[in-house]
Amino acid sequence: MTTTETLASLIGLYFCAAGTGLLVERSNASVLLRELTSQPVMGFLGGIIAFAIGGAIVAVHNNWDSLLTGIVSLVGWMSLLEGALMLACRKWFLGLFARLVLSSSVVTTFALGTIAAGAALLAVALLG
Repeated sequence: MTTTETLASLIGLYFCAAGTGLLVERSNASVLLRELTSQPVMGFLGGIIAFAIGGAIVAVHNNWDSLLTGIVSLVGWMSLLEGALMLACRKWFLGLFARLVLSSSVVTTFALGTIAAGAALLAVALLG
């Protein structure tokens, strides 16, 4: 597997797992958001993790030559940006999500979209 295919499959697995977890526990989405906002340590650790993962992806894969390489690079840059925002201005950043309606239907749609994106990345990465 190429670096792009390896990263795409890992991102795809992550999206599938995160989407499934959100779908199974969609009633806890607002609790998770509230805890990230109200507990500085949780938000800070989340920011460190997102920043580190995004930074690692960008460091080894900042390639925009094809659709798949662009998607992998975009996910890396988005994770890096998310981590930086969580570290620098966590409450403001999470407040953007709090303004969204975290109804069961919105969370379900987001979870299913995340699972679909993950499955698509996995399929493209594994099937070449």
